[in-house]
Amino acid sequence: MQRFLRQYTKILFLPLLAMGLVLAGCDSNGGNDLGDDTGDDPGETTTNAYPESGSYDAEIVSNLLTGDLRGKIDGAPDTPVDKATLTALYTGDIDDKTIAVASGLTTEGQSTYDDIAGGVDLSTKLSSDVTTLLVGSAALASDDSPDPGNQVTTDDLVRFYFGDVASNDRFTTPNGVHMGQLSEKLLASALYGEAARILTDFADDPSSVNNPAEKWDEAFGYYGAPRDFEESFLDLDNPEGLVDGSGSRDVDESGGVDLTTEFVYTWAGYTAERAAAAEANSPNNFAGRAFEGFREGRKAIEDGNLDELSGSNGFAAQARDAWEATVAVNVIHYMNGLEGDLAELGDTQTVEDGDLDENAWGEAKAFAWGLQFYSDKLSTSQLQTIHEKIGNAPPYGEKTASEYDGDLTEATEIIETAYGFNSTNVEEW
Repeated sequence: MQRFLRQYTKILFLPLLAMGLVLAGCDSNGGNDLGDDTGDDPGETTTNAYPESGSYDAEIVSNLLTGDLRGKIDGAPDTPVDKATLTALYTGDIDDKTIAVASGLTTEGQSTYDDIAGGVDLSTKLSSDVTTLLVGSAALASDDSPDPGNQVTTDDLVRFYFGDVASNDRFTTPNGVHMGQLSEKLLASALYGEAARILTDFADDPSSVNNPAEKWDEAFGYYGAPRDFEESFLDLDNPEGLVDGSGSRDVDESGGVDLTTEFVYTWAGYTAERAAAAEANSPNNFAGRAFEGFREGRKAIEDGNLDELSGSNGFAAQARDAWEATVAVNVIHYMNGLEGDLAELGDTQTVEDGDLDENAWGEAKAFAWGLQFYSDKLSTSQLQTIHEKIGNAPPYGEKTASEYDGDLTEATEIIETAYGFNSTNVEEW
């Protein structure tokens, strides 16, 4: 095996949600060491927090919905779910429905979606990304696609998965495609794509953006960080990148967690975890850079200093580029996991059902599609190659362990070179 000794780092989830570089996209030895500083007074908002004037309730609900859909899909077959229930969560019929994560958490009176923001329709809110034809999707097998032989969209796939889960009471297809992972991570990637477009508009010409504070808040809400992320949540000495490894904290000591301001969602969580994995080697604080960009960019908008948002060194590009690099690292991370599985097999042994973590395959595939929604570093042909190497499903009965390991290594090297990642970090991720 080319990477037999690659560490297989664990797959981490926040409660029901995945725990979601310098400006040029390279690793830096000068990353912020945020340590385990949680602030002297948890009841006081610090100057390092995202401004309280920011409002992004609908975007927080979007994050909650992706996790809720995943949880319901993964409940099969023990807890069957019908297509109408899944479709309702996807298309905005949510107001009186219970927030899944709130059932196991003391919140500030946020138990149903309309306690935060009702009527959030992912199928239209993210229409520009959910209707994008996915690279290489024409090669998906008949059991894995609503239109075999033709390219399909995120919307096509998730609706197909809803029907399959409900009709067959399963969360993986016969080919080993994990429909819960693909649904959640494709929709999370659509959130990323929406935010990346907003941030790119600011980087290109902030004066042309209508309602700049509102649009900036929208991007920050999709990122999914608490207002006091840096001081009250980040701890890069913890493997998960968070204080006590927890994605929720009652920072203001109100007696409950505010799901809009005191909870770490998918992407913010990933930036923290990936930064923590690099901290002991070549620090690359994705979380610190992304949050600083969002925080300082919002303050610049309030102060009327829109020029601070523009250009390759502005706050918009800083937040976007750190986020983009995290998406790329996620693809590497889950391919690393697959290579860890392959290391348990003989080189000439054919990969069979049960040999690979289908969660890891699904995440690698979904996040590779996520880079299609925004990547400043990868060409369409490179994305196509990455998808070909990951495959259209786990390669059961098709490839030997050595062959698939070689494919994953090639895909990893494309991403590593494009983003200038430190090679040891790549091994550790």
